[in-house]
Amino acid sequence: MPNLQDYALEGIGPCLRLVNAEPLESILTAVMPGWPITPCVEQEKTPDVCIWRHPKGYWQQAPALPDGALLDTAVGTACSVIADAAGAYFYRHPDLVGLHCGSVEINGQLVIFPDTYRAGKSTLTAAFAAAGQRVYGDDVLALNNAGEGIALGVAPRLRLPLPEALSPAFQAFVNAHLGPHDTRYGYLRLDDTQLAAHGQRCPLGAILLIDRDDTIVEPQLTRLQPGDGLWQLLRQNFAEHESDQALIERFLPLLQHLPCFLLRYHDAYEAAQWLCARWQSDATECLSPARALQAELPALHSALDLADGRYWRASEAALTFPLGDELFVIAKEGGAIHRLNTTSRAVWALLQHEPMDLELLSETLASFFTGAELAQVRQDTAHLLGQFQQAGLINAIRV
Repeated sequence: MPNLQDYALEGIGPCLRLVNAEPLESILTAVMPGWPITPCVEQEKTPDVCIWRHPKGYWQQAPALPDGALLDTAVGTACSVIADAAGAYFYRHPDLVGLHCGSVEINGQLVIFPDTYRAGKSTLTAAFAAAGQRVYGDDVLALNNAGEGIALGVAPRLRLPLPEALSPAFQAFVNAHLGPHDTRYGYLRLDDTQLAAHGQRCPLGAILLIDRDDTIVEPQLTRLQPGDGLWQLLRQNFAEHESDQALIERFLPLLQHLPCFLLRYHDAYEAAQWLCARWQSDATECLSPARALQAELPALHSALDLADGRYWRASEAALTFPLGDELFVIAKEGGAIHRLNTTSRAVWALLQHEPMDLELLSETLASFFTGAELAQVRQDTAHLLGQFQQAGLINAIRV
């Protein structure tokens, strides 16, 4: 007779069944210390997530794994269960948006940092814990319509072994707090002063884009355009049931006055200590703004022909969402989001006002930029119009 036990998770209800897999209960309790997992009566309907003990580890079936999957370690199985639990939580709470980001409370506000190229958000999250800050999550954060982040109660997970280049003080913290682990991953064992419990809320205070660079001598913090943070959050969220249009309409009000910064650093623990010491209400006002980024439009293999004589106008079906000096445009309801910087926004505005061809647009733009050569402006405009056309933002018309 198999040993079968069903479990409920706070905010989800009965959702997990373990079959001859009793050791997993203590592992799950340790890696989700702030998210209560409670034994419950056997369910008539089989829970969504089922795990069986297997000679080579554990076998799991879930909505995301309809054919099942073999997981070789208890920690690896716990990782998979957490991913399924997070998905179930947001499915049952459609009013919330799930963000892929690290999040830490500093001075009563949440600083969130989406994952970016070459930067480890989980390592930086753990470094903030080592620096004395309370973690809300290293991978997923729930966001409500009031602009509050809501913790799931999952401990930070680090990739093992730790790089030798990390500071000795941080390595000592990890070794002292290392909980369940295997050869690939290790969860930190944090108390309730170091890790926010499931459902705990905190208002968003800033978006932090991160870039780990081995050439950096000391941490650097630079103020960015608000659109940089919005772009990262839109590209890293769990709200698959919502259109991009619905997401941007929810995010925009939250980000209108939310500062966005770029943190460049070499050592995560040094950066966490450095930032915490400087994160005061007036310390970030004097930071220099970064230069505007280029338009985030689809890559184009070929621009318009320089002899193209067609007249173009902005698509009447397009929806626009201004944010600071930038503009986010959706070609049609339910379509993808395109990010326009100052220059491409100017072209868009001109084409909304009246139909123009490549030559007229180039001459108009050249008059705005002192010293710009018309030939170069024409070439750049041809590329931009090609991108607009490919994105479905403009239409050719007869005049």
